[in-house]
Amino acid sequence: MRLGMRRSMLLALASGIVSLALLLSTARAHELVAPALLGAVRPQVAPEVADTREPTREPTREPTHDPLARALAGGRIARGFLRHRMLHFTFDDGPRLDTTPRLLDELDRHGVKATFFVVARGFDGSSASDRAKAALLREVARRGHVIGAHTYDHSNLVQLDDEGVRAQLDAQEVAFEAVLGGRPSLFRPPYGARDARVDALLAERGYTQMLWNVTARDVESRTGEEVAAAFAQSLDVRERHRRGPGGIVVLHDTKPWVVDAFPAMMAELARRNCALLEAGEELWDVLDDPSVFHEAGDGTRMQSSARVDPAFVEARQARLRELTAARCAP
Repeated sequence: MRLGMRRSMLLALASGIVSLALLLSTARAHELVAPALLGAVRPQVAPEVADTREPTREPTREPTHDPLARALAGGRIARGFLRHRMLHFTFDDGPRLDTTPRLLDELDRHGVKATFFVVARGFDGSSASDRAKAALLREVARRGHVIGAHTYDHSNLVQLDDEGVRAQLDAQEVAFEAVLGGRPSLFRPPYGARDARVDALLAERGYTQMLWNVTARDVESRTGEEVAAAFAQSLDVRERHRRGPGGIVVLHDTKPWVVDAFPAMMAELARRNCALLEAGEELWDVLDDPSVFHEAGDGTRMQSSARVDPAFVEARQARLRELTAARCAP
């Protein structure tokens, strides 16, 4: 009897030890596996961090940006003449994979938004290069710049018949629709070549042509120093122009020396503003938005000079004077 009881007690004890071992083994396995499973669902947060976080707030909504500039459709042909020291930078012929990304970084560094007049051929195919350029074009839009059309393959429209011009527009619009979900409203004819017939064909589609009146001779230059010097000379010419100093700057983001020159160009404007502030004159203002140069009306007619609300100018000048005074202080 006693021998049987003793045997039963030993069996129960052994069973308990085995159960405890299994329990510990299961707990250890859970300890090792559970973090990986949780990490796949959501990041783990330490209790002390979770307890002290501020309540979640709704993100601040950014102003709506339309890279296709739909509001600027159907306007007169803009040349850029402006009686204020206001500039808007535009870049033609891209995107190019080795230069446009560098330029985007420079524009970000200087807080400048621009308009890119892009050639559609090159981002409309299925090759690796085409796909990379399509992604780059979307990045241009994402960074807050405006995108304009520059034909499908940089053809001189004046040299094409009507069907040839329409074919260029059709092809570029298909490419833009595929990449950006719509086509631009602004258009720049390659080489600035246009005539009454081309103007009428573009107006049929509701395009607003945007030309230019400030250059930096970047097509014939080969160094950043040459481009920066030409830009400074253009500013001197604008200062003496009867239609005023402001304008639309044409450059090419396909030229590496343009990217090299951009910091020097911004430094030139800053240097001039220090002198203008001391003289009590209007400062040079770099506009992010090309809408200042838009005028509603018949797209076959040329705009004479852009008209700007004086209150708009004064508000920007007041802020510019404040920033320039801080930067130019000895």
